[in-house]
Amino acid sequence: MKIMLATPPGSTTELWPPLGLLYITASIKERRGDEVKVVDAFCRGMRGDDLVKEVLGVRPHVLGMNCSTHTFLETVEALAKISESAPDTLIVLGGYHATFTAERILRAYPFIDYVIKGEAERSFVNLLNALEEGRSPSNVDGIVYLDGKELVERPYKLIEDLDSLPAIDRDLLQGVEYGYGIKGIPLTFGKFTTMTTSRGCPFNCSYCSCAALFQRKWRARSVGSVVNEMEALYDQGYENVVLVDDNFTFDQKRTEGICDALIERRVRLRLFCEGRANNASYPLLKKMKRAGFDVIYFGAESAVPKTLEFYHKNVRPEQVQEAVSNAKRNGMIVITSFILGAPVESEEDMRCTIDFIRQLRPHGVQLNILDYLVGTQLWEEAMAQGALVPDSWRTNHRVYECYDVHKREDLEGLVDMGYDTYIDSWKNLNGVIELLRLLLSNRTARRVVFSNLFNRNARSTIMNGWK
Repeated sequence: MKIMLATPPGSTTELWPPLGLLYITASIKERRGDEVKVVDAFCRGMRGDDLVKEVLGVRPHVLGMNCSTHTFLETVEALAKISESAPDTLIVLGGYHATFTAERILRAYPFIDYVIKGEAERSFVNLLNALEEGRSPSNVDGIVYLDGKELVERPYKLIEDLDSLPAIDRDLLQGVEYGYGIKGIPLTFGKFTTMTTSRGCPFNCSYCSCAALFQRKWRARSVGSVVNEMEALYDQGYENVVLVDDNFTFDQKRTEGICDALIERRVRLRLFCEGRANNASYPLLKKMKRAGFDVIYFGAESAVPKTLEFYHKNVRPEQVQEAVSNAKRNGMIVITSFILGAPVESEEDMRCTIDFIRQLRPHGVQLNILDYLVGTQLWEEAMAQGALVPDSWRTNHRVYECYDVHKREDLEGLVDMGYDTYIDSWKNLNGVIELLRLLLSNRTARRVVFSNLFNRNARSTIMNGWK
């Protein structure tokens, strides 16, 4: 069979390879040997009509596409055109959004033949087997489809042994120079990719759909499997690798084992990861920095305890402060994220969070207005309270669309204030000294700074703020 797997059309500055599609491709090739083409329409900046041309050029028997809540409307618009132009191609949709809205999607968009919920490496292969053999896929885990008007739905199972998944082939991706930048400022240089060493998260943050998707289970690849892939990437000339794990530092013993092996094998990658502030001890971060982890990201979200409790974050502001300090002392670049607009917080609370940013002075910051996403606890609560109408499932909704607590212009003004405060926190002698120390201890920081010395976008952002 001819198979095409694609990301939805769109555009982004976060040019990260579609690992999920690559893992599905590897599983298909290992267990079936079909011809598979991967099209990263999102990172290529393709429009719907461009993707239609790609499909018509291949005429696949099956087209699989993933989507998030933010890309869903563009996804179904493109799939409608593809169905009209290539009616013999079966369409399979997966991803976070499809997992939580499968029946709604199938009834609203009849040109979508199947939805696969959860992890698709096994389910997609089993679906192809059923289709090729001409039998019903009703026993395929994670499959959802309509048999006439009757819904056929099977629960999905998580893949417990991640080491059992075959290695992915990044050479299948063409037409994109992967990397990452923000507001015209490149942050990665040289050969770039992403990888995953674990899946899931055992925590239950109310704004995050990860807990529901992965049933609050954290599964990890073995140290040997992880380091073997990193060593192979290093030998292939990769320089920057972002770990897309939701919580890389959850098992600190495993994290230390990965670091020890990288040091022993002299694998010198520039590594980026996400960790939790309550799993960020000074000794752990010291070993991580020595192993090549130049950049770490912490989800701080708020400086106000009642807001953190509302989010079920289970991290205290003082733990965030300690984690940022530990990372800085070890010469790591620290990025923190914050959310403004929880219904339980006042403007004074949000200004307290902004002042916290000044105190922390992270090297990078992300400020977001609270989003309500399908699959999250916040979404379910808003639906139960009547704050969202039943047809709201097609897209995300900011807090001011759900509750009359904060005005949009007020929240946007506070986000601007937060970015201005962040920039101002560095415009003093202490900030300059800290930056110089970072440049001496962190090779990624040196590359970012010196490569952007003559970048007008970077100068404008620093001088005028992030508006």
